Amino acid sequence: NPTKIAAVEQPGSVNSVAVKNGIVATAVENEDVTLPGSIVFHDTDGNVLSTVTAGVLPDNIVFSPDGLKVLTANEGQPNDDYTVDPEGSVTIVDLGDGSIASVSALTDDNVTQVTFEGLNDKLYSLLNKGVRIFGPGATVAQDLEPEYIAMSADSAYAFVSLQENNAIAVIDC
Repeated sequence: NPTKIAAVEQPGSVNSVAVKNGIVATAVENEDVTLPGSIVFHDTDGNVLSTVTAGVLPDNIVFSPDGLKVLTANEGQPNDDYTVDPEGSVTIVDLGDGSIASVSALTDDNVTQVTFEGLNDKLYSLLNKGVRIFGPGATVAQDLEPEYIAMSADSAYAFVSLQENNAIAVIDC
């Protein structure tokens, strides 16, 4: 019999939550899901510590095992008629020393957006390797839709599932 004990206000719909070392990170989509979302950091009492910009439609959010980074898989899904097709990406937030004080001081200067634009000229090579690229008129970067992230135990690498594309991206963090 769960009982609601409190509510935490968010600037939009929360797609994922991660907690580590007394810090709660939420992946929040923009009201217009074709525009960049945000990552909102709270303490465990629900107080907002900071907010930074994520990619379009941030979904899965994870802390690195060492607690020094937060990553989101940003799906970048197109609208229904493909008139807007944002690129998928991965947001990496450098948390400094990972303390509440460091997280409270975060700005977009602490954020790196990892995109897939560098793969756009490798379409046929990727297709030949079984990567599914299928959006009407989409570039590789538009069609890759990061879904979930797993981190290596040493926090050096992120393994990002590109579920709709039948692929996994490996990112050197």
